[in-house]
Amino acid sequence: MVEIIIPVGPNDNLEWVKRSVESALSQPVDRVVIYDNSERTDISDFFSSLRGNLKYIRDKRMRKVNMARLRNKLLSLSSEKYIIMLDSDVVIPKDYSRRLIERLESGIAFTWMHYAYSESEIDKPLSLNEHNPNLGCAGLNTEVIRSIGNFDERYERDEDVWLYAKLKKLGYRVEPTEGRCLHLNKVHARLNFSSSLIEAKRNLWRSKYDIMLMMDGLTDLTFLTGYSYYGSYYILGILSMFFHPLALVYIPLIGYGLYYYKGIKKYVFNLIPGLALALSFPYGLGYNLVKKFK
Repeated sequence: MVEIIIPVGPNDNLEWVKRSVESALSQPVDRVVIYDNSERTDISDFFSSLRGNLKYIRDKRMRKVNMARLRNKLLSLSSEKYIIMLDSDVVIPKDYSRRLIERLESGIAFTWMHYAYSESEIDKPLSLNEHNPNLGCAGLNTEVIRSIGNFDERYERDEDVWLYAKLKKLGYRVEPTEGRCLHLNKVHARLNFSSSLIEAKRNLWRSKYDIMLMMDGLTDLTFLTGYSYYGSYYILGILSMFFHPLALVYIPLIGYGLYYYKGIKKYVFNLIPGLALALSFPYGLGYNLVKKFK
């Protein structure tokens, strides 16, 4: 059997939940499992009206968000070898579950589909530099995940990157699947200043998990490129104060960003959270050193 498991939380948009669940029910899988800890009557009323291969589980609200703990809970709800995790603000296109399962059956332990933020992007091919593992639209070999002790709950908000790095270090295959799932929440797309600032705020604490990966020996160079690129803006600025001609290096630095993001607006909307990420590096380092020697 193959199951799709969807977590539903207290702040979820009901219309997004409906679209996500409907897309899951249209897939050629044996069962869709809903884990609802929202404690919301509108959400429970919606699920009580549904029929089909659906298993609905209500639980108490998680008082502190810990995504790794939530993923472990989702794992405990299934005894199947292969499962698909789908977030409640993500729509999986018709029959795309087959692609994820085929990848798992080929020997991959963790596979995912990148996100699209509009219908027109769903069939957009993956780019060479696009490598962002996620658990919002992903297939897992649960036997492998359980063999490594499930998710490390210290990685409360970065459980997807931890899983990728952990499995890769242990020699398991971790690869994306061709195709995209539609992410209904466009904040992560950084399409305007508002969403860019929200992502910047998030990045101010994200570094603690990246440094934790380093200290656990799980660093993947793929995820350090952001620190090196955006960090160079600060380093170059400081050095230019002492040797002014160095400021000219900003020309190729910015030029690369414009080329990578294919335009000024997208570059600027990604620059803001990128600079916040690099700025948070000392915080992440300090946080982990205090935890280590405490």
